Amino acid sequence: MITQLAGNGRILLTVNGDGEWNQLFYPYPGQFQHLREMRLGIYEVPDRRFSWLRAGNGFSVRQEPSGPANFPESRWNGHGLSVRVEDLVHPNHDLVLRVIRVRADPARSVRLFSYQSLQIAESLYQETAYVDAAARSVVHYKRRYYFEFFSDPTFTRAVCGEHTLKGLRGTYVDAEDGLLEGRTIAHGAADSAIQWDVEAVPDRDQVVALFLAIGSNIGETRQIREYVRGGEPGRFEEEARAFWKAWVRRRMPRFPADLSADAASVYQTSVVMMRHAAGPNGSIIASPDSAALAVGGDTYNYCWWRDGGYVSKAMDEAGLYEYAQRFLEFAGTCQSPDGSFLHRHFPDGAVGSTWHPPPFLQVDQTATVVAAVWHHFKRGGDSDALLGLWPLVKGAATFLTAFRDPETGLPAASFDLWEERKGIHTYSTATVIHALERAARIARELGKDATNWHSAADEMRVAARRHLWDAKEGRFLRSLDPRDAVIDSSVLLALKLGLVAWDDPRARQTVDTVEGRLWNKTVGGLARFEGDEYCGHENPWVICTLWLAEAKLRLGDRERGRELIEWVATHATPTRLLSEQLDGATGEPKSATPLTWSHSTFVDVVHKYRLSMEQVDPTEE
Repeated sequence: MITQLAGNGRILLTVNGDGEWNQLFYPYPGQFQHLREMRLGIYEVPDRRFSWLRAGNGFSVRQEPSGPANFPESRWNGHGLSVRVEDLVHPNHDLVLRVIRVRADPARSVRLFSYQSLQIAESLYQETAYVDAAARSVVHYKRRYYFEFFSDPTFTRAVCGEHTLKGLRGTYVDAEDGLLEGRTIAHGAADSAIQWDVEAVPDRDQVVALFLAIGSNIGETRQIREYVRGGEPGRFEEEARAFWKAWVRRRMPRFPADLSADAASVYQTSVVMMRHAAGPNGSIIASPDSAALAVGGDTYNYCWWRDGGYVSKAMDEAGLYEYAQRFLEFAGTCQSPDGSFLHRHFPDGAVGSTWHPPPFLQVDQTATVVAAVWHHFKRGGDSDALLGLWPLVKGAATFLTAFRDPETGLPAASFDLWEERKGIHTYSTATVIHALERAARIARELGKDATNWHSAADEMRVAARRHLWDAKEGRFLRSLDPRDAVIDSSVLLALKLGLVAWDDPRARQTVDTVEGRLWNKTVGGLARFEGDEYCGHENPWVICTLWLAEAKLRLGDRERGRELIEWVATHATPTRLLSEQLDGATGEPKSATPLTWSHSTFVDVVHKYRLSMEQVDPTEE
């Protein structure tokens, strides 16, 4: 599981619970994942003892975020050794820094080893790894991706080899006798290992800085390498720290004083997480976590338009206005000719995989992008930006107006936000009404005719209250076509989008029904819907719990809203990451961790809480 991460918009590095690198994305967060394995080992010369730095090998490991940006930091202790490792990504160079600090009590000679195996461009083969003796570096390359490892001090030895094929385990085996003795070039399924000889003492850190320069050719990585060596290498660590310290100080919004320090820490991590999930082209990935491969056969490393739309709103709330702008511009480049948005896209804009049959639609995704445009304009007041996004809005609103069920007048059937069932859903209907109303406002702001969109929204609102409200049960149905009365937390989000006013008795009835049925009695938190079996039975989800928190705030119950925000904060990981869901029996993180939508919803609801604390009516979405 991902426990920590660092990035600069092009590089995204994730670290696991053993303190090992487990994913390295470039040139977009989420695309491509170039890392197969990275591990650190240590050989104690007097005792001739070798250990990989992992819990259970005579070492214990503790992780904690380092600095304002929560840089990954892992500390191993065992055999009288202390090894502290910090992983940083430079803010403007494509450069990763791994700073290793070693102490030993009693003092002794040790040898540090770094093993690296890549899967460049997400395939294992056709790679070359070689030691460049003149440059004192190790290079891995394939096609237009080059990875150059170098260090300060310079490594003592370095070797290359192979893994996977021909019955070979990998060059890491060469390190386990305490001395690298292999060859200096390999191809195919290539890997490498690096060795440093260190005299470790009890009262002073012995520091090894491992650098990784990334580029599209050897000239680019060489330029970074020589730039680092041309000055004081330690300055690059300081530059990374100083940048993020200043970024957090200047970009972090005011935090409510009556929320806990834990909540403040999760909030700060959430703002940084949104920044890390955003690519230079505006794409926003749902999660860097690839663990879903084992469950669903695919990853979360895509841009979903629903997730991205809500994340962009939270970005605007947190002052990351330019990141929201980039996302909306990126959306415009990915929009289908008919104005709709398909299921999901790769971070570079290519159409992503799907399990839905044509037309590959979840209509709420198209609607969410339109609503995000209006929200962006409200926060920035930039009419020029709005004018640039007008083709996106016009195309999407025209599509939404025509995408109607002829019998009910509601939006036509499509897949729901959980991506599991096709129908005419209450939540999807609310998003379309909301989007058409916002499209009409955008049109009026630009002097355009909004009559058709405004009329369509009014017609759908009347139809929704007639067809989707179950007067006998006193709550909204989940969907029609087929009729589905399962209690689903997404109706809370439909209320947020204004399906009925908060002072309408139906709003409180709906909230009370959802909370009463879907609240987990063991660990707390709100489940998605009755009978949910994804990764466990009716597990609590972070976003659902936060939807309930906002509903309580809107209904005037600030104390319950505060309790729910704090519940989420206390169920973050020790490194302040928010998962998609939690185990309903243990409260442990389940499925994608971190989930960008969970973090953005935390930011959004904390913002709503601050407004309620100041007795300011929250601005409508």
